[in-house]
Formats: sequence, structure tokens, C-alpha cells
Amino acid sequence: MFTSKDLALIAILSAAGGALSVPVGHLSSFLNGIPGIPFGTPQLLSGIHVLWMILAGLLIKQRGATAMTGALKGLVELALFSFHGILILPIAGAEGLVAEATFLVLGRKTEYLVYIAGGLSSSANVIVLRMLVLQALPWQLIVFIWVLSFTSGVVIAGYFGNKVVKIVDKRRIHK
Repeated sequence: MFTSKDLALIAILSAAGGALSVPVGHLSSFLNGIPGIPFGTPQLLSGIHVLWMILAGLLIKQRGATAMTGALKGLVELALFSFHGILILPIAGAEGLVAEATFLVLGRKTEYLVYIAGGLSSSANVIVLRMLVLQALPWQLIVFIWVLSFTSGVVIAGYFGNKVVKIVDKRRIHK
């Protein structure tokens, strides 16, 4: 069972993540249209979308918190007119589920496991998009985009998320 505090934290992280992800998504879409920038390069920003789920998983540490944050974040993005439209629901849901599964299987005891969770969660969006709308792209391009997204998730969601939690723990903000 989640406490009221846990549910409030999930709601806050989902709302903040959804509100930030909408303009980041539109910026990414704009960058894809600039000549000379390879298609998929904006995936270097994809870790921003997953940071909130990783924070929920690290701060709450209860089964389901990460997946719930992802699902709720997707609803917030949909309400705020994400450029993905209705596709944001399976994308955010998959990101939350992958982070949740990674934490369940690998744990979250070391920084490196958190980095892996961030990378896998972030790159889940590429797999969902491949299945739903990008079937015509060559697999080499999909791999390139997946690697960019994984790297972004490792750095932004995993590394920075871990640093934020250490600051929060040091200051005992959430206890």
C-alpha cells in the first residue's frame, strides 16, 4: 500500500515530468526538421522524460511506484497536448514499466544499476515507436536512435537522478 505521502510524491513527479516533457518533445520535433541534424539525434534529450520515473523509484522504493509515475505522466502529457498525441500513453507506460521491471530484476543498490534502469527505460520509447509508427525505418537507424536514447537515459535519468536523490537524502527532504 502506498502512503498518502507516496501518492502525493507520485502525483508531483508525474505532473512535473509531464509538464516539462511537452515542450522538450516539441523542441525535439523541431530539431528533427533542421537540415544537417541526423534523424533521431534529438533522442539525446529522451532521458529528461524518464528522470521523473527514476526519481519516483528511488525515493519511494515501493513496487509499482515507477510504473504508476510513468502512466500518470503520460496522462499529464496527453492533457497538455504532447506532440506524440495519443501515442504518448503507450510510450510513457512502457518507459515506466521498463524502469519498474529493471528495478525489480536488478535492484537499485548501486549507482550502476540505476544508470542501467535509466538507459533501458529511456530507450523503451524507441521500441514502442518502432512497433507503432516507424516500421519503415532501416534497423541500422533504429539501433542508432536506440543507442542515443539509452545514453541519454544513463546520463540524465540515471546519473542526475541518482545525484538528486543523494541531495534529497542528505537534506532529509522526503523522510
